[in-house]
Amino acid sequence: MPLEARKQALARALQDPEELVRAAASMALDRVEGLAMMGEINEAARKGAKPHRIRAIHFLGRLNTPESLDILLSLLHDPHFDIRVATIKALQNTLPEKALMPLVACLNDPEPSVLQGTLETLSRYRDRKVTEYILPHLLNGDPETACSAAEALGRNGDPRAEPYLAKSLESSSDPFLRAKAAEAIGNLRPSAPHEEALQDRRDDASER
Repeated sequence: MPLEARKQALARALQDPEELVRAAASMALDRVEGLAMMGEINEAARKGAKPHRIRAIHFLGRLNTPESLDILLSLLHDPHFDIRVATIKALQNTLPEKALMPLVACLNDPEPSVLQGTLETLSRYRDRKVTEYILPHLLNGDPETACSAAEALGRNGDPRAEPYLAKSLESSSDPFLRAKAAEAIGNLRPSAPHEEALQDRRDDASER
């Protein structure tokens, strides 16, 4: 069905007597109209005032197409840190596998807000490798980063992070980190039988 025919069908569904149908049709119509305007949305995400760029980036995050993903991945390298942050958050909508390693590269971004946003987005992936990418920022990051990493590990829920979180809980001099570590431990999934342990990195932990 051509895009125009899809739009017409969805526009008719906006008059459906059931609210559930109208809401679904409205969301679908937004997406179809976005597909029809991909060129304009791409340009809006790259140029102009930041609020307009960020709005376009959020829209791209909802589209979930190969084209929209490629645009978002390219914006991870934007010179403006708030555009990078918006892009990282937009990727939370679908958590595409193709974005995993580009997000891991963002852990080296010098801007703290980019690093914190990346930790949050990575923590939502259900990929066991994510724990290994987050863990160094708990062990060796500055206090604010370590707190963000502890929160991310708790959100991810990988039980293999428990000994490292316990180390922070027991020995960190930072009460905020101890609190985040305690919360994270409470959010971890139960360990599976014969759970493969992470390579021991506890000796790398600095006393905070």
